[in-house]
Amino acid sequence: MAIALLPALLAAAACSSPGSDAAGRAWYAGDPARARQLLDQQLVDDPDDRALFLNELGVLDLEARDLPTAQQRFLQAWNLMESLTTSGLDATGAVVGSEASKSWRGDPYERAMNSWYLGIVNYLLGVHDNALAGFKNAIFVDSSRGDDAYDCDFAPALFLEGLAYRQLGEGEMASHSFAAARALAPECDALREENAGNVVVVVETGHGPVKVNAGQHGEQIRFIADPDQAPELDVVADGALLGRSKVAGDVWFQATTRGGRAFDAILETKSAIKTGTAVAGTTALLLADEAKESRQGAVALAGAALLLASFLTRAEADTRHWTTLPDKVQLFRATLPPGVHQIEVRPPAGWRVAGPAIQQITVPPQGDVLVYQRVLR
Repeated sequence: MAIALLPALLAAAACSSPGSDAAGRAWYAGDPARARQLLDQQLVDDPDDRALFLNELGVLDLEARDLPTAQQRFLQAWNLMESLTTSGLDATGAVVGSEASKSWRGDPYERAMNSWYLGIVNYLLGVHDNALAGFKNAIFVDSSRGDDAYDCDFAPALFLEGLAYRQLGEGEMASHSFAAARALAPECDALREENAGNVVVVVETGHGPVKVNAGQHGEQIRFIADPDQAPELDVVADGALLGRSKVAGDVWFQATTRGGRAFDAILETKSAIKTGTAVAGTTALLLADEAKESRQGAVALAGAALLLASFLTRAEADTRHWTTLPDKVQLFRATLPPGVHQIEVRPPAGWRVAGPAIQQITVPPQGDVLVYQRVLR
């Protein structure tokens, strides 16, 4: 009789959100229209993941060079993630219920990349003060977590902060940012002190970090890196080779070295609670079948309560993640004469450009021009 309660208790386990995996697969398969269709529908069906879907759509908008829409998407996502991060609402119900049953706010690397994209989009729009704010916030998020502080180690954000400072006439501040970026990625030619080129090409490559569960109850997170590493990429201006981009930043490294996730300790505790209550509850139900009739109901009820607590204590770590992020960020910098030019990033065989293959830019007599490109396998 007591054992018959088990199927009903097993059915009590809650389901978690699928996140944006399906849209991400469609986008990497070269079908951005399908990815957009899925994300638009999920915005309606799954409000808990709204910030995630907005970030994914922002990348698609940037690919399509719909910069005003991309700016709005990333800004809306930033507002949602910021409100969840600072309000403490994420901690509510952290022990009962799975992480994926709560509103998505992103890991630190995802919040930093949201600000990175706000910087990119605003720079491309020519709003350099807002671009500076985006890069500065990306640096801030990468260098702080609660009461802990770390040094920012994402060189591209520091470098583009320097570019934004330079556009705003803050030469000394720009020099500090450039020096910090150079110290982190000294092998990247674009960051060399003697390279004062007026055209900067940002090339994002590959598939960003993928989150998966690990551990007895899925309470741990593992990040899978993209096995396909993009080579240095040819940058062509007006049909002539200018040079090759080089890696300056690693998003997978950012995801895996941020001093731990905010819920690691809670998830480990939940795993121990889940295991202990499950064992105790099952034992109590088994003993109930052997107990005297007068005590059988009470023992069974206690066992059922313990099992229910185990099933409702969802230890699984949240594997929802921003699927359209890149694996690496490459940079290139060169000097072109003022005027109109055609810029092209040429990937090797097996790789493709997401977005316009050739971009027209106008180099001003003074100041820098930013070119953004995404390359996928």
